[in-house]
Amino acid sequence: MNARPAWWVAPANTLLTPATRSRFRDPARAFEAAERAAADRSGLPWPRDREFRSRMRFLSDAWLSAPGVTPLGRLSVQNEVERRLETRLRLLHLFEARPEVADQVVDRPVFITGLPRTGTTFAHGLLAQHARTRAPALWELLDPVPPSGREGERVRDRRERLASARSVIRFLNAMAPRWQSIHPMHPLEPEECVFLLPHSMAHHVRIPVPEYRAWMEERDTTPDYEFLKAALQAMQLDHATAAGRRPPASAAGRGAPRRWVLKSPLHLGSLDALLRVFPDATVVLTDRDPVRATASWGSLVEAGMALHLDRVDPHWIGEEWLGIWTRSMARAERVRAASAPGTFVDLPYDELTADPVGVAERVWTGLGEEFDDLSRRRTTDYTRRDRRPSPHRYTIDRYGLTPERVLAAFGG
Repeated sequence: MNARPAWWVAPANTLLTPATRSRFRDPARAFEAAERAAADRSGLPWPRDREFRSRMRFLSDAWLSAPGVTPLGRLSVQNEVERRLETRLRLLHLFEARPEVADQVVDRPVFITGLPRTGTTFAHGLLAQHARTRAPALWELLDPVPPSGREGERVRDRRERLASARSVIRFLNAMAPRWQSIHPMHPLEPEECVFLLPHSMAHHVRIPVPEYRAWMEERDTTPDYEFLKAALQAMQLDHATAAGRRPPASAAGRGAPRRWVLKSPLHLGSLDALLRVFPDATVVLTDRDPVRATASWGSLVEAGMALHLDRVDPHWIGEEWLGIWTRSMARAERVRAASAPGTFVDLPYDELTADPVGVAERVWTGLGEEFDDLSRRRTTDYTRRDRRPSPHRYTIDRYGLTPERVLAAFGG
């Protein structure tokens, strides 16, 4: 799999070097600039929020201090920090100005997780076709907070938010023409909720930040899931306000709130915090040959790092992420063993691909939802779409691993 960026990326990095060298020489000043940019773009002042900003600064400093980051890579992570700070700022003001947001019930959400590249994306889209569910689209995840009504706030309507997401995807496709073969993304399609979680191992995909990874593996991630819940509450309120009524429900449960269907393999190492914040959640676990999963994930990480670094070491990727995923899996198994029966639902890859409509019906009826005609028709239509423009090829040896070692790491 060719993970190299488009031809124009190298000359662009050369042209940007002088300007970015001075702009990012001091990571502390770069973070202060990101805070000002978030306030300017939202039109909202910063309240006291020391703990959140301190944690986000730790990530920003780690990114900008890492060796070998290209000028475009530095601009990319600076924009990401600014976006997340702006989302935080808007969310704080929304909850202060509209206390009813906190009354929004996040009803029995479904979280899809498992080792990466095991069908989580397909399962996410599949289960989201049920008529009484809702999965966040990429455009919502990038800009999730409705207006608070504060004086001076810069309001962006849905068209602006959608246009911004389309610009992000166009630029990504221009930089990495093969990215859509690895992880297809569309502004209107469901996407991973790590775009909302303030902190996750997703940040380790862009640029290697071992100190951040070690911090993430030791910390209690409950605040990140509390932030995710608050963002979901804001998005529910936005949906109901735009519709002029409560979110629509299917005939199977008229008047009931729609259930969120959320997804990320990176939840695997934080299921204890997830279930602490969402105690009525169901966790759907996908499963696939770990050798194929590890090789496929390696190619995704390589492609992501190639957009940000002047050199990528595939063997480092293999070693680093094999350790991350085996530790995450072991932690998930401990959480599952301590959880109430019915909290976890297994979804093997072979079953998912052999009979996806049957799988969707099994999962939803098992969760107490009628699989009505509308849900069946939408689910069937989803399975007939062709989402991938070209095949995604990968081999485990490129990442310095052997099938035997991967199987042994995951206990066979």
